[in-house]
Amino acid sequence: MFGIAAGSFAEYATARDDKIALKPANLSFEQAATVPTSCFAALQALRDKGEVQPGQKVLIIGAGGAVGSFAVQIAKAFGAHVTGVCSMSKVDLVRSIGADDVIDYTRDDFAMSGQRYDLILDTAGAVRCHSSGALSRPKEPSSSSEKKGAGGGSGASIATFGRPCCHRS
Repeated sequence: MFGIAAGSFAEYATARDDKIALKPANLSFEQAATVPTSCFAALQALRDKGEVQPGQKVLIIGAGGAVGSFAVQIAKAFGAHVTGVCSMSKVDLVRSIGADDVIDYTRDDFAMSGQRYDLILDTAGAVRCHSSGALSRPKEPSSSSEKKGAGGGSGASIATFGRPCCHRS
């Protein structure tokens, strides 16, 4: 069994039945332990903070990590065109979980590509991306009416969820 509960980082914890599931046989307990936290962080960042929409171009920095790998799959499930940024050793993994494009940050400077994205999820703390005009122009929207879907953004809103940061342009 695995899931979430108050005090769940303890050796023993009690949880409600609707907060646990059977652990897949092909996952170790350590792997299963990352699922609730990492997946929820990715879901909340993309759906709740980033408001990802079908057809949007989404850049996921740190796509080979725990939160990033869930984010790639979630963004694809929402119908987005996903570009993942990761190291060379994780390029095949990121491609295999659904990224449309993969950038190896050790070889290519994604911030200098000139490419524009509707939503940027930074799970790796790539501060230079946040301050670079190459990817988005951060701007706090004055109302939700400024938020548009599928490439029609009117600026970029910035929303943070713990360490991951979303930019919408």
